[in-house]
Amino acid sequence: MKTQGLDVFYDSDFEQFLAEDHDAATLKKDTDDALRTYCSMFHEPFFNIEDTSINVSDEELYRWVSWCIFYGRSKDEYPLANREIAASTDDPEDLDDPDDLLLTDFAQILEEAKAYQDADILDNIAIIGEFAIGFDFAMLACQDLDITLPAQLLHATLDSPYCEIGSYAYEIANDMLEKRKTTNAGPEPSETVVRG
Repeated sequence: MKTQGLDVFYDSDFEQFLAEDHDAATLKKDTDDALRTYCSMFHEPFFNIEDTSINVSDEELYRWVSWCIFYGRSKDEYPLANREIAASTDDPEDLDDPDDLLLTDFAQILEEAKAYQDADILDNIAIIGEFAIGFDFAMLACQDLDITLPAQLLHATLDSPYCEIGSYAYEIANDMLEKRKTTNAGPEPSETVVRG
């Protein structure tokens, strides 16, 4: 992995930056190198021994630390950081509202489809609370990637007050539901987590 420090080239492509020196066989070594680079850049460790809120896969940890290095931003600024903290809280009053959780489900689906840039954009939209824009963006991205969405998620999206009649989200969700009826789509995709 290249170490560019705080003076990174912001017009460079993050996905290309990740792919330059990284492959599955070197994930642990690259992650260790990235954690050391993070520590020297920010003068603090990525992990705090008292912090138990980080619970991500090895691949996502590598992306998270690399994102910090590439953009010269701390771990708390990573778009998915807020999602991880919200998911681990024990206080129901600290949980995000249902529309934020719906956008989180869409972001997860996009990540599973390897559309990481779209997932990051969607997370940023959710953080600023632009749910109507988020639903439009999510539905357009899923349509472009030809992703079959679970009926439960489509109905939950249509039930949201932020899914406005005539919007992209409204039209695409209804179209997808109609196609499911006519093609008898079969069982729900098992890998998709949908909150009820």
